[in-house]
Amino acid sequence: MVLGGGIAAAAQRILGKVAAASGAGVSAPAFAPGTERLTSSRDDKAGFVRTGPTGGKRLALTFDDGPTPGVTELILDELKRRKLHATFFMIGERIAAAPDLARRVVAEGHEVGNHTFTHPKLTTLADDLVDAEIQKTQDLMLDRLGHTARWFRPPYGALRPSQARIPAAKGLRVALWSVDSKDWSQPGTDEIVRVVLAEAKPGAIILCHDLHRQTADSVGAILDGLVNRGWAFDTLSTLVK
Repeated sequence: MVLGGGIAAAAQRILGKVAAASGAGVSAPAFAPGTERLTSSRDDKAGFVRTGPTGGKRLALTFDDGPTPGVTELILDELKRRKLHATFFMIGERIAAAPDLARRVVAEGHEVGNHTFTHPKLTTLADDLVDAEIQKTQDLMLDRLGHTARWFRPPYGALRPSQARIPAAKGLRVALWSVDSKDWSQPGTDEIVRVVLAEAKPGAIILCHDLHRQTADSVGAILDGLVNRGWAFDTLSTLVK
């Protein structure tokens, strides 16, 4: 079931992901037109985080755009079976539609981050609207989940350096990613697994989505493949101090 506008809205979001990612490498975050592509040094100045410490074999697996009934549960089952934890960047309107599922994520020890209320391109919005998208989700998380997010991920990875003060004022750090599984394009489970295993590096922040069944069907192989290669899993807050 697709929330917040039905199939047309889902198609628009996927097209937006494709447009944002076109021409970008697997390991680089994609930014909306008109937004600067930041270098690692600029990331530090803006407070944007792409990776964790590069010493040791630790990484963070993250999931955007949920919670999605019928998908998020399957991902949680795979993580629970292996006693591993991940970070879920949730959309406020989806929390409102599936609060019990969102509460399960928190109850099982995963970290929950803020991914706005309706998943807009923030670079197209006035600052007061950006603030409202973030704050409404913070308020909803506290009310429905008893949780205050510490991390914010802008939809499509699109946030101007000048907008960084908005989440910062709420005590939120901005998390991007270093590995894009491209699962949002539904390339098939084998390809999703291949990309993640090939691109994993020390301190990697891996972008997936608890949005489509293909991702859920890939997670077991991703987890086993990474564990067998000696990787340890952190939430963002344990990976990045």
